[in-house]
Formats: sequence, structure tokens, C-alpha cells
Amino acid sequence: MVVLMLPLLAIRCTQKDDDYYTQAMVTLQVPDTITPIEMQGTVVLKNLSNGRSYTVSTFQENTATINVLRGAYMMDAEGTIRYRMANGTECVKYYRASENYIEIVAHPTQIRTNILFKIGRASCRERVYVLV
Repeated sequence: MVVLMLPLLAIRCTQKDDDYYTQAMVTLQVPDTITPIEMQGTVVLKNLSNGRSYTVSTFQENTATINVLRGAYMMDAEGTIRYRMANGTECVKYYRASENYIEIVAHPTQIRTNILFKIGRASCRERVYVLV
């Protein structure tokens, strides 16, 4: 019996237990009245247990993905967004987003939060159509 269990113990001892990390996918949601074209900025996830911060500045559309230690976090994001309004006008505006408490434990964890536009005018330009 011991001889039969020995291979199982050897396999178990060589397995790496790396379940401490997971992928956090932070989606910055925009109002329904605009269509995002490009988003730039920084998302910071701060671990509430050990104080370590994880930062990402790469966006795929309006989602930033980062590998973090599983646990409880607070999130801050800020940057600029270029978007199109319903009438075709393109604008650039500063945004912020924050969450005080997020549990990141699933593989991967999906986080959705609404952006808030900073006070001030947007830099806009109307689309010009050239007829040929």
C-alpha cells in the first residue's frame, strides 16, 4: 500500500502552488450617449492588506488588464478619453474613476466602474466631410 502511495506523494510535492495571483480586468464604463474611440491613462490597484500598488497604462478599448495578488483592493483611474458624440463631433476630455473596496479573487476578476468627467470644457472638433 505504501509503495502505491509513494508516486502520488512525489507528484504532489512537485506541483507548484501558484494560486496566489489572478488577472484583474478593469473596464471603465462610459455614458451611453458617447462612443469611445481611444482611452489613455493609468489604473492603480492598491492592495488593502499589504499596501502594494499595481499600475497599468495599456488599454484594449476601455479595458485594462493586470496580474495581481488575490485580495482586497482600492482602485483609482485617471486619464483622457477621445470619443464621438451622436452628431459625429469628436471630443477629448479628462476622466477619473475610483472604487474604495474591490475583492479580487476569481480567475479572472472582472471589474466594471463608471468614469466621471473632470469639470472643464472638452476639446472638440466637428467632422468635416469632403465630397468628391
